[in-house]
Amino acid sequence: MASVCCLCNSSFLLLSEYICRHDSDAGLYEMLNHPPMEPPYGAAVVALSLPELVSEILAFYFNARDWRRPRDNLNYAAAIRVNSLWFDCGIEHLWAIPDAFIYLRIVAPERRQIYASRIKYMSVWYASEQRQIYAFHDLDFRRLKHFTATVPSLTSLDVHEMRHIFVQSLQTFEINGPHVSTDILGLLQDGCPNLKCVRFYTYEHPATTAPFTEFIRNMPCLKIFAFDTSGTLAASDRSIDGDFLLSLARSNELTILQVPWEWSMDAARFASRRLADLESYSNVRPFPSLVDLDLSAPSNAIQTLAPMLRNLSHLHLTVKTADADPIKPLRELINLKSLEVTFRYATDIPGASFTGLATLTKLECLKLKPLHPVLAKVTSCFSDVDLELVAPCWPHLRTLSGFRSLAFHCRKLRRWEISGPLKVDELLPDGFAGAALFPELEYLRFDGFAGVIYDRNSFWTYADSG
Repeated sequence: MASVCCLCNSSFLLLSEYICRHDSDAGLYEMLNHPPMEPPYGAAVVALSLPELVSEILAFYFNARDWRRPRDNLNYAAAIRVNSLWFDCGIEHLWAIPDAFIYLRIVAPERRQIYASRIKYMSVWYASEQRQIYAFHDLDFRRLKHFTATVPSLTSLDVHEMRHIFVQSLQTFEINGPHVSTDILGLLQDGCPNLKCVRFYTYEHPATTAPFTEFIRNMPCLKIFAFDTSGTLAASDRSIDGDFLLSLARSNELTILQVPWEWSMDAARFASRRLADLESYSNVRPFPSLVDLDLSAPSNAIQTLAPMLRNLSHLHLTVKTADADPIKPLRELINLKSLEVTFRYATDIPGASFTGLATLTKLECLKLKPLHPVLAKVTSCFSDVDLELVAPCWPHLRTLSGFRSLAFHCRKLRRWEISGPLKVDELLPDGFAGAALFPELEYLRFDGFAGVIYDRNSFWTYADSG
């Protein structure tokens, strides 16, 4: 093992020295347009003549993104010019880094297609890089699998100039910008039948769900659909419509879902009726593969939605109203491993509803908290006896937020988030001479209060929040 480490260290010395000699655009141009030279090294070249070892070294070097400096993009290219073996082992790594496409600008035009066909990952962060993509409109990126773009503006003309990016091999598409246009959705539908992951981050809220309804219906391989926006709309435009909810429920491959619209009661009833009709004819189950969901809904819609979501293992629920009990219907989600409920308004959870969650025997994470700990209080009327009954039903619970009285019945907690001050005595059941109440605790967070209450004789020091 020591000899292998020594060999790797010597290889990096060799790599660093050679990179320093070839860290220039001229050297990179020569590498991409002419066969690599054989450098005049003796024992080091012989020692590093094993393709398996060289591939491991280069894979580590190219994947060490934290090392990057302003000119490291040139160093990546120079690294494979050590000799022909390093070139053969490293060329695939070079074209796999997200910003590899920028190297095409210094490749002879007649050779660009050779390298464009090897690019699998493309990341665009600046407008200047966006214009470079336009310049390569005649190239075929036939192996491209992952495309990410962060752009300040995106017009219909911009999308048209990027049409050569929407290829059949594309599996992941991420965009961070002002909005998601129908042009982008159309190009994804027409050119990317194997698309599996879509992530949209926008600061303009979409005005309608109709284009997305058609998009979901026409993407049979889609597994991840995450749409997050910081934009706002009028109250009448913030709810999901029944057709869109129905198309999501009938998506066979969808496993992770996040949308910026609230799931309204009307949409839930519409989808439930339609699914009931379909199930009677073709045994259609709603959301057959969905396991991870970010859901925003009023309290009265959760009872209708819960029977559709029985496959879920992770649910992040934001309760928009306090006109009904949002906790009681969740007892049907028996496969849940993580349940996070955020209450937008002051809520009182009935004790029977809380103890009903004992059916969630796979639960590993439970978070019940207000959106704002001062403006929205979350209370409950359950007793200590109720806690003693429900806590043993969660043998796998390791993360808890809210209701500190429940925590004292869950001795195996590793993460605990509470609001308000904490007395040291609360962590030691028999005083300072007793055993720790949470022997496996690794993380303790105070929301809304930075500190710990301790007695004068205590050695417990001040603890900052977070």
